[in-house]
Amino acid sequence: KNLTAVSNNAGVDDFGLGLLLQSGQIKRMISSYVGENKLFEQLYLTGHLEVELTPQGTLAERLRAGGAGIPAFYTPTGAGTV
Repeated sequence: KNLTAVSNNAGVDDFGLGLLLQSGQIKRMISSYVGENKLFEQLYLTGHLEVELTPQGTLAERLRAGGAGIPAFYTPTGAGTV
């Protein structure tokens, strides 16, 4: 319970992460794509699920850096767009 799931997508309704969402075990989701799971949408829109959307390349680098013990890194995503 109260899991944080990190995945490039939110799975589908009756398989994988969808099963964990159904049972209420995921509290926070870090993902790059969330478009195919209706339950995910419902949980997010009703405030029962925290969501952090991250570009896919940045998500992969966060996982790689974390596994290598690198606490921070720079990515130009969005740089200079303000």
